[in-house]
Amino acid sequence: MESNSSINSSPEAPKSNRNLIIGIVIAVVLCCCCVVTAAGGYYGYQAYVAAQQAVQQFDDIEIPTGIPFDPNQLPEVTGEVPQGGLADESTRYTAWLSVQLVGMISGCETPTAQGTTISVVQQPDGSGEWVEDWNVDCGNGSSQSYKVTFTPENGVVNVNVALP
Repeated sequence: MESNSSINSSPEAPKSNRNLIIGIVIAVVLCCCCVVTAAGGYYGYQAYVAAQQAVQQFDDIEIPTGIPFDPNQLPEVTGEVPQGGLADESTRYTAWLSVQLVGMISGCETPTAQGTTISVVQQPDGSGEWVEDWNVDCGNGSSQSYKVTFTPENGVVNVNVALP
C-alpha cells in the first residue's frame, strides 16, 4: 500500500503566474495612457494660452483714426476739373476728387485745378488700363506729382491714386 500512496501523491504542480503577468501588463498600459493624456493636456493647454495671447494682441491693436487734415475743410466742389489726359469728364472728375483727398493727406493743403497739368505716362494696354501723371498745384506756390491709374472694369473705370 505504500506503493499506492506514492502513486497517488504527485509532486506539486508549478504555480501559474499568468494572472500576475496580465495584471502587471494592464497596469503598465494604464500608466502609459495616463502619461500620454497628461502630455496631450499640457501641450493642448499651452496652445490654448498661446491662442488667447494672440487674440489679446489682436484686440490691443490701435487703429489710427487721426486724419492729418480737418474733415470740415474738405475742398469745395465747384465743378472745376483739370483738363487733359485720356479720361472722359465724369471719370476725370472722380480722379480729381481722389487726387484732392490724397493730396491733402500727403501735404498738398489746397489742391487747385488751375495750374494742374495731366500727362499720359502709359498708354492703354490690352486690358485698357492706363497711367497718368497729375502735377497738382497745391495752392501755396508748390506742386506735387501723383500717379493716377485708370482701370476699366465692367463698363466702369476705376481710379487709383498712388501716394507720392
